[in-house]
Amino acid sequence: MGIFYNQTETRGFTQEEADVLISMLPGFSGVGTNFTSAKAIENSDVFTVVNLLASDVASLDIEFERNGITDKSDLTELLNINPNGFYSGSTLKFILAANALLNGESFCEIVRGDKQKVIALYHLSNSRVTVRQDSTTNYNLVYEVSDENGKIRRLQRTDILHFKFFTIDGINGVSPLKALKDDLSMQKDSKRFLANFFKNDTQTGGMLKMKQGKLSKEAREKIKKEWQEANAGVENSHKVLVIDDTFDYEPIEVDTEILKLINASTYSTETIGKVYRIPRHKLGLETSNMSLAQANLDYLTSTLNSYLKVITNELNFKLTSNSNALFKFDTAPFKTVDVETHTKLTIEKFDKGLISFDEARKALGDKPLNNAHGKKHLVSLNYTTLDQLEEYQMAKAKSKGGGANEDGGDS
Repeated sequence: MGIFYNQTETRGFTQEEADVLISMLPGFSGVGTNFTSAKAIENSDVFTVVNLLASDVASLDIEFERNGITDKSDLTELLNINPNGFYSGSTLKFILAANALLNGESFCEIVRGDKQKVIALYHLSNSRVTVRQDSTTNYNLVYEVSDENGKIRRLQRTDILHFKFFTIDGINGVSPLKALKDDLSMQKDSKRFLANFFKNDTQTGGMLKMKQGKLSKEAREKIKKEWQEANAGVENSHKVLVIDDTFDYEPIEVDTEILKLINASTYSTETIGKVYRIPRHKLGLETSNMSLAQANLDYLTSTLNSYLKVITNELNFKLTSNSNALFKFDTAPFKTVDVETHTKLTIEKFDKGLISFDEARKALGDKPLNNAHGKKHLVSLNYTTLDQLEEYQMAKAKSKGGGANEDGGDS
């Protein structure tokens, strides 16, 4: 029997849901996802967190290193600049990160040309991808991709980039929103309560009693509707209310402390940030007592780096065959404090031979020379390695010893 099978559900979208998703993921048409994620980004806190993380991932360039040295690669141009003819590399990274953050996983098709060279990368909607590993695939991991007409293509795992920020089986990603089901529901109900309160111009509900007679259910509903149309809403606020002696109106009082508690509560916001590992100061919940450099480094180390690693690990797994040739994100923007300090640190690294002339120029915003001189690391003559120092001392000792023997021979 199959040990893994598809858990993705396909459903139609309302126009409202489609508009929300399309505005969230610019430059891409035909977005598909599940209902929970589509509704979740209507929550301002979820939108803020997902937009923050996806934008930060999209803003960083992916580099290709060979033997520890940054090298040119057609793949980095696809990932950073032009993955296909529909959207830019930045948009592709944003789409992939946003979908993985919302749905737990995202998919990207690898299109190959002559000699298996990668020529394009396309994001695939979650609702159109089925992950299978059962008897129908001979227990091989296969991705079934359906088009608009329902026609299915089968792609091997080497032709799909499958990003999963959280998984418990290594095959299917799990959405962080599953842990936020109750919190999102509570926040939605709280905001709805406040919205209704202010929609009625802070007028609460009440009880309308008829002193004489017994009303049927239909009569009660009719009187209720007519009463609300005549007296509820902002237009009717603070107006004179006139009723005859057959009715008695008693307003229901609401403790304003409850309203203050609901309006000031940040519990759900904190919980959403905690699930996605966003620091409180990034969500504006508190003022950080760290410097800008410390705050950026803390965010990079404790939050962003784990998401970046998932992306680069998948790229290295599917697009490279040499352990000495790896993809990595250029995280320098999060390590840059201010121009003066950045310039000083760059010059110090260059003076000590930690970076080449071209690397120093690139870090300072200048165009690299891209020649033999630019690739060189310059070091001071005052620095040398321990083994060279030992060789120098031995040669010096031998030189002195040889001179003494010659003098002794002459005498």
